[in-house]
Amino acid sequence: MTLHMIKLAPDVPRLIRWAEGQRLLDRTHEDDLGYALHAALRAAFGDLTPRPFALVTERVRSPELLGYTTHDADTLRDHALSFADPEIPSVIGLPSLASKPMPDSFAIGRRLGFTLRARPTVRTDRDGDRNRVAERDAYRAPPSDAADDGPTRGEVYQAWLTTRLEAGGAAVERLMLERFCRSFTLRRDKSRRLRAVEGPDASLSGVLMVKDSEKFVSLLAHGIGRHAAFGYGMLLLRPA
Repeated sequence: MTLHMIKLAPDVPRLIRWAEGQRLLDRTHEDDLGYALHAALRAAFGDLTPRPFALVTERVRSPELLGYTTHDADTLRDHALSFADPEIPSVIGLPSLASKPMPDSFAIGRRLGFTLRARPTVRTDRDGDRNRVAERDAYRAPPSDAADDGPTRGEVYQAWLTTRLEAGGAAVERLMLERFCRSFTLRRDKSRRLRAVEGPDASLSGVLMVKDSEKFVSLLAHGIGRHAAFGYGMLLLRPA
């Protein structure tokens, strides 16, 4: 099945008003809009929702949402017009929806530039109990008594991403951490209640070489790391 890239121009002020009405924003911290966008896209497209996706706010005059999905723009638009609540099309900017098919395969040895917004976390058990799994910043997990000459945050995140790219059929030629902050977003806990979660928010860029086309296409489709349904993990390609 062909992978498609979609583009939308969401109305961010309207999205915020809608999310506030649905109690889908964290009022105690600056929210990254990840959960609000996730909910709005689900309200529009249901099980067809693009994942991963990225809200691009730099180098463009208005925010753009890019995403990967196995459905084209016509299919998504038809679903939203048929089933979404009336306010949703204007919230997500449905009239702006466009799509293009991605390559079904990539030549072995092809070099590609990329950018990625990721949540570099690892899952660890608590006190050896696998039933009490915790998600931690990759830079702080496992807890370390390393000296000051230990790996930097950038080095840890680069290693974190390199491991995932290699498992996804790509070899890293160049990689750097462009930006880092800690951000808050809403997530549902085991009881399905929304709670604010703080975590690492990193933008990385580099150049890779395709080693296994099938694995690489799958990597694009599934995203990198956790929280791919909330605005992280979308590998955006550019010429090398």
